[in-house]
Parts: sequence; structure tokens; C-alpha cells
Amino acid sequence: MTTPESQQIKAPSAADTVVRDILRGLYEGRYVAGQRLAEPDLIARYGVSRSTVREAIKRLAAQGVVETRQHQGARIPSVSTAEARNILLIAEMIVGLAARQSAQAIDTPGSREALTEALAAVETASHAQDKFEVVLARNRFHRTLARIARSPVLENTLSNLHVHLVRNRLVMTPEQRLKSYRAIAAAILAGDAETAETRARAHVRQMIDRLDDSG
Repeated sequence: MTTPESQQIKAPSAADTVVRDILRGLYEGRYVAGQRLAEPDLIARYGVSRSTVREAIKRLAAQGVVETRQHQGARIPSVSTAEARNILLIAEMIVGLAARQSAQAIDTPGSREALTEALAAVETASHAQDKFEVVLARNRFHRTLARIARSPVLENTLSNLHVHLVRNRLVMTPEQRLKSYRAIAAAILAGDAETAETRARAHVRQMIDRLDDSG
């Protein structure tokens, strides 16, 4: 059966690959705050054209992952604790809204299958050696909620938030995340919009609490 998720799947472009690896590098520490992203270095690293690198940088800049200045190229900006907290506060509201609206629309054809597949991806990633796979599965789970809700605005907003959440190293363990997502999915599948939103917001609130504790 065709689902809201499978309808959107397409092969990644060369620019997609560069963007994803830079995001992975942020998560793994290969790219750090203050680091310059010189075009010749990226062309050599990824074996792509200058236009592909420029497209990737343009997309990362639009999402706030890099800063670009004339004659100075691109660099990865620092994110203050206060800014990281604001990002998480926005995520709390947006993820909660996505959960509520997806619960309200869960009986739309294909929606239950899409959510079940997204949760299965989180479960698979939780046991993977590559922990960045957990990040990708998390993004897919959130994206699926927005698609079930039939809200392109929610999906675009969540996509922009995801790139910032990658930089937040104060994250739950894969096991904690899986338990939380199972609870969110159960409420959505039950069509319980209020509980779905409450659990989704509590999920993000855990990261906010950890950030506050670290300060």
C-alpha cells in the first residue's frame, strides 16, 4: 500500500549527500563551531562539482547551519546555551502540535501504516552501531507526523528544527527515545490527540531539562 511517507521518498542528489554528511559531521564532531567550509576542500572531500558544493552551502545557510559572508566563504557559527534552549522550546511546541494533528487524522488511509513504519525505523536504528541512524529515524518519525497531519508548513518547520537538534549533544539514549516514541505512537494510533501532544511535548521537555541542568 502506498503511504504518505513512501509517496515522498526519492533518491538523494549530490547536494543532498553533502548536506547530510556535514550534518553527520556536526553530530560526530568532524565539523565544529567556528570551522570554515572552504569550497576547494569540500570539492576534494566529496568529489563533486563547485555548483553542487554551492547548492549544499546555500541550503545549509538557509537552515542556519552555516553563515556566509562575501569574500569570506562559509563557516559554522556557535550556538549559545540560550539559543539552544530557544530552539528546543520551539521544538516542544511544534512536535506537540504535529502529534496532536496526526492523532486527529490517523484514520486517513495509509496513515496508520506510515506511522508504524516510522516507529519500526526508530526501533531498528536503536540497535544500530551507527548512532547517527537514530537521528535520521527521529527525523523520519517527526516528518511522518506532519505528513499524516497533511501540513507542509509543519513539515518544513520540523525539517529546519532537525538540523539544529543535531547540534544538541544533550540527547536521550536510543533506548529512552524508543520508549518515548512508542508512547507517542500509541496515543496517536488510539486517536487520543490530547495525550499524543502531552507525550510529544514531554519528550522534548526532557532535552530542555538536561540543557538546564548542564548550565
